[in-house]
Formats: sequence, structure tokens, C-alpha cells
Amino acid sequence: MSNTAESTYFVLQQIDPATGSAIAEAVLGCGNTQLSGSWELDPGDIQRLGAICIPPRELDPRLNRIEPWHPIRETPYLVHTNFELPLMLEGRKPLAVFQDAYPVEWLTEMLARFDPFVRSGRLVRRIIDTPFTEAERARFPKFERWRRAFFVLPGEEWRIDAHLLASKVSAKTGWNEALERMEGSLLGYEDWQNDWWIERGARGREAGIRPEK
Repeated sequence: MSNTAESTYFVLQQIDPATGSAIAEAVLGCGNTQLSGSWELDPGDIQRLGAICIPPRELDPRLNRIEPWHPIRETPYLVHTNFELPLMLEGRKPLAVFQDAYPVEWLTEMLARFDPFVRSGRLVRRIIDTPFTEAERARFPKFERWRRAFFVLPGEEWRIDAHLLASKVSAKTGWNEALERMEGSLLGYEDWQNDWWIERGARGREAGIRPEK
């Protein structure tokens, strides 16, 4: 699916407050409307959106967030991004990794969602903080350090060490197809999914396009 001059596509979601992930989604086409990022919606917003759909329609009032359509949704399998916690609780994802300069609101909120399941023993967490270099401190004056948060299913702690090793190797050699495949496998993607992703990346590099994961 792609946006056209006549309509722009968006994804409406019902967000589970416990996991922060979508439990229901609907795609809608509206008139030529621009939207950046994701936005929380109230029932009045939903009614107004329904009125400008093509064709107009009555939307489910339980939908409470909207975001632009992204080509990553055309991937022929579920990309784990934004579904990490429910997938781990279902046993379908053995490792999740989050990282950013710290402190930052999104990461604090993400860790808080995982906290109850870490306390109950359903998930294992490891946090690694790395000091900024002098250049990074000058570049990010509002932040204190880099933070990486790893979550694994019990018994899968080895995946954290393997991921750290891949990062160490990458710092020496640069990222490559073998490391991409290793990371995908550690995160819980199947072989055929890694095959598809790597092939897509090769096509994108040939076209001068860097793929997103």
C-alpha cells in the first residue's frame, strides 16, 4: 500500500495500557492530510477522523492512537518493534534490546512497562550504562550517558552476552550481513525472516536506500 495524491493512509490503533502495544489496528485513507509521529486520540477525534475518511465512516471509539502508514508494514511477517513486551510474555521473543542517550522519557516509560514482569520473574533484565566521550558530552548536553536495557526470557541470558559480542565485533569491522543475521536470530526472528530482511537490505543498498528494522 502506498500514499497517493488523492488520499493518505494512516493506522488507527487500540493501545493496551499495560504493554503500550496495539491490540487492534485499522487502516484508513483520508484526504491529503499530513501527520508526523503518533498521536493520542479521544472519542471526539475519532468522530472527526471518520468524517474525513474516503469514504466517510463510523470508526470504533476504542481506537485511541493514530500514526502514518510506513512501508515497514509491508514486511511479510510481524516486525517486533512496538510489540516486544507482549511477544515476550507469549514466549515468542527471547530477547529485546532498547538503547538511547539517558535520561530520556520514552526509555523510562518502556522500562516501567517491563518492571512488573521482571519483579515476578517472568523476564530477566540487564542494564548497561556507558559514559559519554568528551565529544558526546558536548553534543548531548541534556543527557548523562548511554543506556542499553536488555530483557530476556529466563534461561536465555546468554543472548545478552552474544549481542554484546556482536556489538564489539561491529565496532572493529563495521556492520555486515553475518552480524545482521546473528542479531536477527538473537532477537527471535526465524531464518526465512532473516533471509527476507537481508535480501531487502541488499536491494536497498543497490538502490542507494538504507533499510530500517
